[in-house]
Amino acid sequence: MTSPAFARADVIERTLELVGERGVDPTPRVYERLFEMHPQMQAHFWRDTTGAIRGEMLSRTFEAILDFVGERKYAGHMIGTEMVTHEGYDVPREIFSTFFGVVAATLREILADDWTADMDSAWRDLLAEIDGYANRTPRSDVTAVAFTEMRQAFEARGGLV
Repeated sequence: MTSPAFARADVIERTLELVGERGVDPTPRVYERLFEMHPQMQAHFWRDTTGAIRGEMLSRTFEAILDFVGERKYAGHMIGTEMVTHEGYDVPREIFSTFFGVVAATLREILADDWTADMDSAWRDLLAEIDGYANRTPRSDVTAVAFTEMRQAFEARGGLV
């Protein structure tokens, strides 16, 4: 196995293990926190009458986190792709980017006194690194000037000839 991409992967993995050992499904708490922070997001889950979509989204988030701190085979690209996909659902990327922090805050709440300063520091570093990936993702809601100029030139010559 390759060494982890994130220097403190063991701390992040241990945090997730401890939450798993508690036998607590963090899904309801994660989304309660998200909806408290961003009430307008609740309407986006109108189809999720059973919580299955929220559960799947959180599961995929945990998979992405584990890959991001591990071998980083796909997580960086997945984060960027999901940002663009969620923009198509009218989820502003600024809100999408807060989700990993919402997850971390919920895990801290679940672990309570077992949450350590080392965990806090590792999660803070991880969130900063994920934000870096998110900030480098090209926006789908902004048209680049160069693209606009190329499209206009294409249209001016009559399109495909």
